[in-house]
Amino acid sequence: MKITRYFSGSLMKQSIISNRVLCIACTVVLCLMTVVTTYAGNMIGSTSDSNDYTDVQADFYSYLYAIASYNEMSGTELSYEDFASTEDKTEYDTVFTMLSEQSDELDLTSEGFSEVADTLSQSEVGIDSYIDNFEYVYALGSVQGCFSGDDLDVETMMSNMLEMMGVSSDLVENMSEMDTSAMLSRMYFTIMSLLPILLFIIFAGNALIVDQVDKGSMAYILSTPTKRSAVVITQAIYMIVTPLIMIGCAFVVKLIACNAFIGEVEVAKYAALYGGLYLLAEGMASICYLASCIFNLSKYALALGGGLNVWFFLCSLLGMFGSDDMVNVGMGVEELGLFNNVSLVGLFDINALGTIGSGDVDYAFVPKLIVLAVIAIACYIIGALRFQKKDLPL
Repeated sequence: MKITRYFSGSLMKQSIISNRVLCIACTVVLCLMTVVTTYAGNMIGSTSDSNDYTDVQADFYSYLYAIASYNEMSGTELSYEDFASTEDKTEYDTVFTMLSEQSDELDLTSEGFSEVADTLSQSEVGIDSYIDNFEYVYALGSVQGCFSGDDLDVETMMSNMLEMMGVSSDLVENMSEMDTSAMLSRMYFTIMSLLPILLFIIFAGNALIVDQVDKGSMAYILSTPTKRSAVVITQAIYMIVTPLIMIGCAFVVKLIACNAFIGEVEVAKYAALYGGLYLLAEGMASICYLASCIFNLSKYALALGGGLNVWFFLCSLLGMFGSDDMVNVGMGVEELGLFNNVSLVGLFDINALGTIGSGDVDYAFVPKLIVLAVIAIACYIIGALRFQKKDLPL
């Protein structure tokens, strides 16, 4: 009779069949989340690009300043509305030429004014709002404070108003510079993509060994020529390969979604991010595997392995609100950053991994991923050795 010592094909087939619904469901959810977040990230990026009219606005104000200055000197009533409606631009050419000759940095023309106005009119704000805002800026720019004697401007007025409302002007500036796409990516990798993988790891990890011991089916398996070593090695391979397939599917879907929605695929960057996600998943899976090998009752294994991983996931939620990005925009609490240091998820350095493929790679992720790999290997080995030596209620 042939004795199976290292790998059991029949046991692997049984594990695949018994967990196939859970595996497929979690993979589908993971892929759907990948598509949705990729599309949302593209929409956020498109909105940010469409709202970035800072340079155009400055040029538009230069033209309006030239017209306003000329009106003060000559008593005329030139305006953008008149410029847009009249076909004869001669007087405006004179205004723009006069101001351009006074400054080497300016090169104003009627054609340039039309182009700038056409570009700015495509923004969501509307060109009339820009004109109204300029009138405030121009009016306050020529007024001095009645007590201080300082020149008044809109920026100082807004800062004072925000201060009276208890809102820091630095906070407003940080919010305007917030990279929403990067924050969405962080949420995707540490929460949205991790959740379906975590559910699979907890339930499948519990079902592979300890659940069979608890229900008595392990007695049947070990009554065949299948050694305990074959059982633990086969189930460990299942826990190593299955998350790899799930995350691999998500990676492929991510590349397809990026190509479809964005038109640009950063293969190296996402390969690094999904590779880091896999090591994190294996770190969590190995803990469930270890608990499954130590205990003979499912409730104890689920409490230890599942409880620890749920704790890690909750820490990632709290730690996200303690990250520098969230704190800088006033949406986080710095003290919550402590939770990033008491969770395996804190070893998944998304910011550093995201630099792969760029000209300036941050290698801070290397020692963290090594720690995750060491934890996974150690838990698998310790769990396998423990199961082979412990007494089973057969």
